[in-house]
Amino acid sequence: MKHILSFHPCIEADVNIICAGRSPTPFEEDLIKKAKAIILPQGCGARLYWLCRLNCPHVFPNFDYRFFAEGKIGDAILFQRLKLPHPKTKVYRCLEKFLAIHTLECLNLPFPYPFVLKGNYGGEGSMVFLIKDKEELMKHLEMLKGMEERGASKGFVLQEYIEKGNRDLRVVVIGEKLFLYWRYQPNPHNFLTNVGAGAIIDHDVSQEVRKKAQFWVKKLCSATGINLAAIDLLFPKGGRDLKPLFLEINPRVTTSMVALEMASDMNIAEETWSLPAFLMNTIL
Repeated sequence: MKHILSFHPCIEADVNIICAGRSPTPFEEDLIKKAKAIILPQGCGARLYWLCRLNCPHVFPNFDYRFFAEGKIGDAILFQRLKLPHPKTKVYRCLEKFLAIHTLECLNLPFPYPFVLKGNYGGEGSMVFLIKDKEELMKHLEMLKGMEERGASKGFVLQEYIEKGNRDLRVVVIGEKLFLYWRYQPNPHNFLTNVGAGAIIDHDVSQEVRKKAQFWVKKLCSATGINLAAIDLLFPKGGRDLKPLFLEINPRVTTSMVALEMASDMNIAEETWSLPAFLMNTIL
């Protein structure tokens, strides 16, 4: 009889395996091939994911999009290919590619100052910067150079700056459920809207904004299979049609779960971190 297999440390199934920091053993690979459904942790690596995905018809979460091209670069390419609304973005796979186009003098930049620079990796706004002039750009390019030389990170994007009224909308996708809240930055001198940067959680989302956000996020999820992620949207300040722009996709939703509980009286973990109902309905 086939079983439900969980690699998640907090979700119990018929068979439970902790595989952090190592590859599955031959015995565990056999369990994967015999499973009728598999639950993976958010930090799952590409090898374990594709081993499960190619050998089991029902895997949660769906991370197909994530390993297509990871990080901010991957998000930008995905939004472009799916023709989803997003700020104009220029991708640079490495600093050398940037210099080959713009030289050390940073000529013919794709956007006027100010614009946004995002390192390919980094959470909670740690690699997101508002670049106001050439001096700031040179300083951050030097930082990126050091990171590349250390092998810490490679690649970045430049993105047009769009005034958003010091807030953005986070949409947390868990299975078929969508949870929405604003992240508002009360400090007018702080560009970042991350909670770690002092942003305030506001769950008062109008029905009009909610309807627009849900439409576009469901469109993304339908095209990619995403069923666990925190998706950030920007609503341009003063925009008439309330059309959101996609900023990024966060495959780990741990901090978003905390923020949701801060913004409401729901016990999100209790409500959603059981084996997803839609997965059970599919396999039973």
